[in-house]
Amino acid sequence: MPALYLAATMFALVCLLALLLRPGRGRAMTVWLLAALIPLLTAVTLALGTGRDF
Repeated sequence: MPALYLAATMFALVCLLALLLRPGRGRAMTVWLLAALIPLLTAVTLALGTGRDF
């Protein structure tokens, strides 16, 4: 399951970089959403990938 979140994080990062490299192509809300989504997905990936069973 963490691999799925890691893949989603990398996809969001690539999309954000593509929008930032071509500034005329991205809308402000899309860039903001992707920028906010990356830390959230990273935190979920790390939380699920610790391997602790409760």
